Amino acid sequence: MDNFKNKFRNKEIEEFLVALEKYKAEVTKTEESSRNFLVELGVITKKGNRTKHYKNLCIPDMRE
Repeated sequence: MDNFKNKFRNKEIEEFLVALEKYKAEVTKTEESSRNFLVELGVITKKGNRTKHYKNLCIPDMRE
């Protein structure tokens, strides 16, 4: 029974990883989609500045 549970969990994990890879490809397709993703997450503002909670986050500043 434990082996069945592990196989089922492994299958779920594999499906989840495939879904994540597809989402990653979609989000990183263009600079605009990447920026929109970060804005939706609340990491950056629409102007491209880091939000209050992420001021000290080490991410490259693409505007320079």
